[in-house]
Amino acid sequence: MAGTDCAVCKLIRTYLLFAVPLLALVGLKTADGDGSVKLWFARAELIDVLAWGALLALVVITLYRVYEEYYLPRRRMDKLQKIRSQLASDDFDEVDNDDERSRRSESSETVEHDG
Repeated sequence: MAGTDCAVCKLIRTYLLFAVPLLALVGLKTADGDGSVKLWFARAELIDVLAWGALLALVVITLYRVYEEYYLPRRRMDKLQKIRSQLASDDFDEVDNDDERSRRSESSETVEHDG
């Protein structure tokens, strides 16, 4: 099943595989409880920056996939239904106009034959 998935789904799984345990380790490390106040950028390590970057990338990619797979198809389907209904009403209008024209031509032909 994993071989038939799209590339973005595989990428999301990879982020989950690496980012979640990494975030858990970072969270355990920062919860040391010594109570000293330090500036966040003074104690920031590369692993912390990478963990937040991975988390941000996971959120952005997931939101993009939700937008692409759920929101866009609905919007496209709504537009398609609107176009179909417009075309259907235009077809009915043309059919009605053709019927009126044929009735007029039939009535004019009967007048010519009667007159």
